[in-house]
Amino acid sequence: MAAMLPAGHALAGDARMDGAAGFFDHYCGECHYEDQSGGLDLSVLKFDPDNRDNFATWVRLLDRVTAGEMPPKKKERPAPADVASFTHSVSSSLAAFENESTARDGRAMQRRLNRYEYENVLRDLLNVPWAQVKDKLPADGEAYRFNKSGEALDVSFVQVERYLSAADYAMRQAMSAAFERPATSVRKIYARDAIGPRYRPSENGTLSDRLMFPVLDSHAQPEVRAGRAPNSSPGTREREAVGKVSSIFSDSGQYGWGFNAPVAGRYRVRLKGYSVWVSGGGIGRWFYEGQGAEKAPVYWLPVWHRPNADEIWPGRNDEPIGLYAQVPGQTRPIGVMDFTPKPGVGEIEVQLAGGESVRTDAMRLFRTRVNGTDEQYVNPLATKEGMPGYAVQWLEVTGPLSDARATSGYRLLFDDLPMRRLADGDKGGVPLETVAPYVAPPVGGVAGFGPPGAGGPGAFLRSPVTNVTVEVISQAPQKDAERLLRHFIQTAYRRSVDDADLQRFLALFNHEFELGSGFARSMLSAYTGVLVSPGFVFVEERPGRLDDWALATRLSLFIWNSTPDPRLRALAARGELHRPEVLRRETRRLLDDPRSRRFVDAFTDYWLDLRKIDDTSPSATIYNDYELDEPLKLAALDETQLFFAELLRKDLPARNIIASDFTWLNERLARHYGIPGVVGAEMRRVTLPRDSERGGLLTMASVLKVTANGTTTSPVIRGHWITERILGIETRPPPPTVKAVEPDIRGAVTIRQQLAKHRDSPTCAACHTKMDPPGFALESFDVMGAHRERYRAVADDVKPEPGYGMNGQAFAFHYGLPVDSAGEVPDGRGFRDIKEFKRLILNDDVTVARNLARQLVVFATGAPVRYTDREALERILQRASARQYGVRTLVEEIIRSDLFQNK
Repeated sequence: MAAMLPAGHALAGDARMDGAAGFFDHYCGECHYEDQSGGLDLSVLKFDPDNRDNFATWVRLLDRVTAGEMPPKKKERPAPADVASFTHSVSSSLAAFENESTARDGRAMQRRLNRYEYENVLRDLLNVPWAQVKDKLPADGEAYRFNKSGEALDVSFVQVERYLSAADYAMRQAMSAAFERPATSVRKIYARDAIGPRYRPSENGTLSDRLMFPVLDSHAQPEVRAGRAPNSSPGTREREAVGKVSSIFSDSGQYGWGFNAPVAGRYRVRLKGYSVWVSGGGIGRWFYEGQGAEKAPVYWLPVWHRPNADEIWPGRNDEPIGLYAQVPGQTRPIGVMDFTPKPGVGEIEVQLAGGESVRTDAMRLFRTRVNGTDEQYVNPLATKEGMPGYAVQWLEVTGPLSDARATSGYRLLFDDLPMRRLADGDKGGVPLETVAPYVAPPVGGVAGFGPPGAGGPGAFLRSPVTNVTVEVISQAPQKDAERLLRHFIQTAYRRSVDDADLQRFLALFNHEFELGSGFARSMLSAYTGVLVSPGFVFVEERPGRLDDWALATRLSLFIWNSTPDPRLRALAARGELHRPEVLRRETRRLLDDPRSRRFVDAFTDYWLDLRKIDDTSPSATIYNDYELDEPLKLAALDETQLFFAELLRKDLPARNIIASDFTWLNERLARHYGIPGVVGAEMRRVTLPRDSERGGLLTMASVLKVTANGTTTSPVIRGHWITERILGIETRPPPPTVKAVEPDIRGAVTIRQQLAKHRDSPTCAACHTKMDPPGFALESFDVMGAHRERYRAVADDVKPEPGYGMNGQAFAFHYGLPVDSAGEVPDGRGFRDIKEFKRLILNDDVTVARNLARQLVVFATGAPVRYTDREALERILQRASARQYGVRTLVEEIIRSDLFQNK
């Protein structure tokens, strides 16, 4: 039944929307004039395209009418002529507004570099790849899901202040790298020197899991451990080792070797050792709860949970060993290798900053904490036959390795001007952090394998960071300043430079120099001004077709997340980059360069929320087995990044995002997925079993973790994430009057049962029919992505499940109701599990490709795919269809498109 347009309707008199007003009056008024169902009152809706929300509402109305979703199928169906009149009226009005806006302002707002880009630009410009800049800057805002839009990248006093300190830090790092360049040397540190004679025997042969023990040729040395024999002897030195059965928390992070890199540079790190098997032994022990009179025994700890270091055999399995670079307050992984039962040497090459130490860690072994007593912990890897452990023999570091570009950052700043150290009391100069030279330990000294005491063992090899003051010597300060600044600005700016740019920063130098700051400090002040100026921080683009400089910048920020390299800059300066064959060649060059991994990491960080993987922690009550499991989390991240990099490198079809016959695994992640035959810590491409539920992004542990809260999973949250991030179906937030559905962690009712009533509401059902199906299909995966048949829950009256987490603490959950992963997609087709759901989705692989292309356009241009951009997006897809929407092809076609080459 038609409802008349109310008097004074917001559209009355608006000639642009005559077709819309009549359509609403005839087909929509019954619900949206009187009852206002669905939270949309069309009687007050006006056409106000300057208001983003209003514009989005009209686009949404147009899409739903065009798709036949509105009016609902139970209502009177519109005549084709009426639909045509409505769509023409609304479409032409929307397009007219956007076209006028684009001609005036361009698609994208002017923006600054985000913190990922600022870090990479400084690293590349000054050749300081070790510089940690990103975390010194405030977090970036987000718009359209990425940190690439000027709408979210604000500039504040704090932002500018952090830019100043970050730029100053990076330049001083470049100077420090050139101040002292020691010759390449080899430092070999024996584990026996590192630990020293500090083994502690205990009652009945057992010892704390946190202590270390002597090993020789995969066997115990009871006399050495008891102190009745020397810790080391010349005849056995190369065969001696130090063993452990626990991981890094056992030493509160002090698991290093006492080596610090003397200067920044590349180093070759070699580690020798092997896996061992350690007997359990000693007496049993009661574990208690309560205090005083209320203290009561809870359970008996069998003897085999404690290591007996007097009974050691060759290992029964490989042990992954992680290597880390560490400075106070920050640890970063730099490599991984496997210790096998047979002694072997692992080797990596890595970039270290000056002062960084090298740490090693048996990643798989359990992680006790030092703030508890030994009686609190149970080794979850222990069996009645013993427990796994590892024995390390020595660490060898070679470096800094020869690098012709090691001083290129300094040369950019000061060319060939000499730098000398100032004496105490001299005025001016620049303080630099340097690292004292490596000092070999005296005979019988130690290297800090275990936690050294203050001023005691471990002190000999530590290379302390000290401050020295240096000056750059110039015989003609004014002339050198002008010459150096001109070259620096031309290199730093992503456009041609005029004399006004030079004079602006030369004035900064003159001011500082006249104050007596010295040549080097005055130059750094001017350089800092360049690195925080709008010409450097902001991405300069003008409405219309991008010139070659802006095109070079957009291309390099897209694929390298950094500044154009000399080749791109030369092409831009000659005006050649815009030529199609040149742009295509340069696109492929950038994609083939190792720096394209920056695109993979930054894009997946935001598209898939991988940067949020640490935002939640597995519940210590329900998911104790995941607590502290860093190897699993790191492997999960690597899987997703390596998988997407593979799609890009080999131009694999976008449909692989939903389902693929391969993924990237190591032993820890393969065991998590239940996939046999993968041994070792190294990530590698693995062909999946034919019937595997894995393959594609939906069932990766990283995705399943970032879409859970650590305690429970919700099909609404996961479903909403999948529909928007993978399928490109945007859904509006629920009305404020609708309460969120919270899973019942007591296990009495499933969230599916709770949602059944929720979906009865027509207001809720419109979105839930789209969001819930993928969420239901993923209910067979827990908060860390492991397959499950039943939910986990907590209950006070249920005995905890047998078993212990990686932290040595008992589980405290029980199994709840069975998981039901069946459902049906909006068109009524049903599925029983995630494998069937994937097959249904793959019937329309262009939807997946279209969404990926949308995400890439936002990342590449900083602007969303607007209403008038849809036709250009479809042309991109049409050109990519011949290659089955290959991911690399999509990237190349986007760069070729007007969306990319116009602001």
